[in-house]
Amino acid sequence: MLQLREIFSGKINNWNQLGGPNQKIVVVNRAEGSGTRKTFELEVMKGQKMKLSQTQDSNGSVQKIISTTPGSISYLAFPYANKKKLQKLSINHVKPTSANVLTNKWVLWSYEHMYMNKKKQPQAAKKFIEYIMSRQFQTSTVEKMGYISIRKMKVQKDANGKVTLIKNKG
Repeated sequence: MLQLREIFSGKINNWNQLGGPNQKIVVVNRAEGSGTRKTFELEVMKGQKMKLSQTQDSNGSVQKIISTTPGSISYLAFPYANKKKLQKLSINHVKPTSANVLTNKWVLWSYEHMYMNKKKQPQAAKKFIEYIMSRQFQTSTVEKMGYISIRKMKVQKDANGKVTLIKNKG
């Protein structure tokens, strides 16, 4: 994690500083406000500033750039990182696999959160959230898009990044 933090903060700027070829590191970030970037900042940067670099508004744009730019590095949502042209990096000897995300061995993950006012819960909103959480939607849509179903998770992560074990799966 330290090496990633040093790359994205600009302390390491050539792959030869890590035992690689003499090639400049090209950092590609997601745009500020992106959930992917927020997760990276929380889990990797730990409050340290990222160096000024090119930013992209979508995972698809990042994927295209890093697959064609020598020396580049970035972070992506799973469906975009699973492209054949990309080399996925392990962190602390842990590979970025679905199995490792399910148990939080791979810590660089998040999922979206939905919130409603406790006192005012429109029936349509409540039904929508129930549908999103349903087994049908999780298997027919979420997994087919290349994401990991929340129903398979062994741990949960709150909006602040705190991870807890899921005790009862129902």
